[in-house]
Amino acid sequence: MWAKELTMSVQTVLSRREFATLGAAVALGLTSTASAQSQARAPLRSEFLMDLVFKTGGGGRIGPRIIAGITNGTFEGPKLKGKVTTPAGEWGATRPDGAYVIDVRLELRTDDDALIFVSYRGIVYTPPKDQGGRYWVTAPVFETASTKYDWLNRIVCVGVAYTVPKEVGDVAYHIYQILM
Repeated sequence: MWAKELTMSVQTVLSRREFATLGAAVALGLTSTASAQSQARAPLRSEFLMDLVFKTGGGGRIGPRIIAGITNGTFEGPKLKGKVTTPAGEWGATRPDGAYVIDVRLELRTDDDALIFVSYRGIVYTPPKDQGGRYWVTAPVFETASTKYDWLNRIVCVGVAYTVPKEVGDVAYHIYQILM
């Protein structure tokens, strides 16, 4: 009889130990989750990378899709400067909800002759007048083999359109690097 009681007592002690271990693990998990959530809520920080301005021309419409060439342009920021070169183009499409989906690929040539490939997608949407102004935002991605500019291969950016005089360009963006 006493052997049965001893077995139950040992099982109870083990269960309490297991429970304590489980409780500690849960508490640690909750702390980690709370920490991760507070980090996720940190304000988004950015740094100005460059202004990109270019002209479009040619092309045409195929159903909801618009195909246009990018003829020339410039870019300038604190760390790089140069010209937009050809070939370059946009393959955008108007969605049923009225938003225009941007799909652009172009090449940048820096003043020191490095080549940088840029591709970006984005959205242009003009809501009804009582709901604010035009939303025109892109997410450029850069690729280069240049050792001087290879840092561009590892950054995330956002481009926000702005207006320039027609003789300067058809499209203009302030491009910002997202910081951690």
